[in-house]
Amino acid sequence: MADEQLTLAQQAAVDNRGGPLLVSAAAGSGKTKVLVDRLMAYLTDPRHPANVDEFLIITYTKAAASELRGKIAAALTQRLSREPGNRHLQRQLQRLYLAKISTVHAFCADLLREYAFPLGLPPDARVADEGEAVALREAAMETVLQAAYARIGQSPALQAFVDTQGFGRDDRAVPEIILAVYESARCHVQPEAWLRRWTQAGQEAQDVAETPWGAFLAEQLRQYARAQAENLEKAYGLAMGQPDLKEKYAPTLLENRRQLLALAESRTWGEIQENRISDFGRLKVVRNPEDPEVAGRIKALRKAAYDGVKARQRPFATSPDKLLADMADTAPAVQGLVELDAQGYVVTDRSQQTSVEGVYAAGDVCVKNLRQVATAVGDGAAAATELEKHAA
Repeated sequence: MADEQLTLAQQAAVDNRGGPLLVSAAAGSGKTKVLVDRLMAYLTDPRHPANVDEFLIITYTKAAASELRGKIAAALTQRLSREPGNRHLQRQLQRLYLAKISTVHAFCADLLREYAFPLGLPPDARVADEGEAVALREAAMETVLQAAYARIGQSPALQAFVDTQGFGRDDRAVPEIILAVYESARCHVQPEAWLRRWTQAGQEAQDVAETPWGAFLAEQLRQYARAQAENLEKAYGLAMGQPDLKEKYAPTLLENRRQLLALAESRTWGEIQENRISDFGRLKVVRNPEDPEVAGRIKALRKAAYDGVKARQRPFATSPDKLLADMADTAPAVQGLVELDAQGYVVTDRSQQTSVEGVYAAGDVCVKNLRQVATAVGDGAAAATELEKHAA
């Protein structure tokens, strides 16, 4: 089977030696192929051939790690078939099973075990299984809620959060909401700062479109309106090329494009409501068009534009004054939620041991600069050194 040819961009990623390199591409676009070829280029360098176990190769699942190890083995075997006497490549096949090719969790667990003594950890530290993780999370939630309810009389914000989310009956929804927000917050380097920013953003906004979520929705709508205006410009061009469609379709298409551009230029929530498209009008009937395929394409482009923009306008149905008033009313409840989530980390001691003896927490329970190791092939010694400095 012939080797898959790399594109110019892929080959550039394989050959680059200028320092740290980030490769970003869609699924199935050949990232693993580039990674394996980049590694092979280091292993077969004519002047300074590297050893495979000098590299740190991180993936996100055990299956991916196993598959990657297999692909590297296949690449080495294929190269050896062309150079059967190459002793260096023969050694690489043997050393492949010493190479660090693993998930993030497995690598970090190995690192913690290797430096267990200076870190004050037991040498048999391991990654908690899903059941233990769930138990820890439930214990942490119970601890947080018990402490919160004990002081709820002194915190109007907490009282507002529990009352609004429990609808005055029970608090079954409260833990689910806390965990949902926690999962979002823990993805950020500074989760507490992220929570505070979202709380303050709603209080300081003068227009709904100035809030983080309002700005996101407005920009998404504007981008879509601009894209559909371009599509209708294409539809207008098609209509102008057909004598029987030019007179009946072109004026309506121009008006629809104008509507979309007006929406795309809207900046405030109120302007978006003023320029809201509620109707595209009707195309004049053309019986037996000369080119039914062109007529059908124009109608399809127009319908897709209208249906899409109609769906994206739905969040803008409520007036900005009403939304700002609602946000002001719910601000105490949001603050109460943030107060709970700020405490929502697994409780540990200085050595990161949890309330379950022998179980230690790592990763997102503490704020740190290095959040994760990205999938990459690089100098394993240098990468490990940096991680060791961080762990120490």
